[in-house]
Amino acid sequence: MIGKIALIAIFVLLVWGNIVAGLKVGLACPDWPLCHGKVLPPFRWDIFFEFMHRVIGAATSIILIILCYKRFRTYIGWAKLIPLVLVFLLIFQIVLGGLVVLFKLPVDLTTFHFGNAILIFLLTLYMAFFDGIKRRTAFNFHGKGFPFFLLGFVVFLQAVLGAYVRHSESGLACPDFPTCLGYWIPPDLKGIVLNHFAHRVLGYLIFVISASILYLSYSSLDFKSVRKNSTFIFFLIVFQILLGVLVVYSRLNFGVTALHLSFALLILSISFYTWFQQMLPTRV
Repeated sequence: MIGKIALIAIFVLLVWGNIVAGLKVGLACPDWPLCHGKVLPPFRWDIFFEFMHRVIGAATSIILIILCYKRFRTYIGWAKLIPLVLVFLLIFQIVLGGLVVLFKLPVDLTTFHFGNAILIFLLTLYMAFFDGIKRRTAFNFHGKGFPFFLLGFVVFLQAVLGAYVRHSESGLACPDFPTCLGYWIPPDLKGIVLNHFAHRVLGYLIFVISASILYLSYSSLDFKSVRKNSTFIFFLIVFQILLGVLVVYSRLNFGVTALHLSFALLILSISFYTWFQQMLPTRV
């Protein structure tokens, strides 16, 4: 239960952070760890969104520490490193969050902050699946689970690249679709245009990988057991691409971008969850 609660909490935290970025209120609290020099800042709509991001982050951190403590007690051998790594990443994330504010939202640091948060999300997903009691930790990079690991890894890269596109103000560098500035391949492929175009190309690659997995699930008996998840992931990715188009044509509407991230996290979760299922851990 604590694993599911932690996973939901960090999901909400990530989406809320996306809304904060979409509303451009990341510096509504210009200091850290206080907000306008106070534990409870004055009420203003922009301060509310940024301050609540900090509150949700604090609550999520407490839940994650409880989860790590429980898993450290039930995991054996090398697996005990997993909750320890998550605690380290969590402390690092808190420090990064402070630096992001104090240095006024630098693009690289803000993107790194998001990438680290996704790693925490994935480790939380892992610990939610493997509790060390009913399911012991295991790793398997071969067989029918590997394509889902590959898909999840590329989706992770896409999510981090998407954060870079947003924070580098590249979101509208290609204001049209499916072309970019009227070209299939823009002639002046550099700067923010390159950022945006690379994000689209990686999206097409994800579509191809998911379509290949879906084909395998219907053409190979070995992949029949993952057919349901393969189909679900494929249609989620199709919808995600449509959401990406809507992000552009809505001029980066904060609600649409938050929904776009939500579906990215869902695709990421199901991809890695399916990989975990194929590990067939020893039951005790």
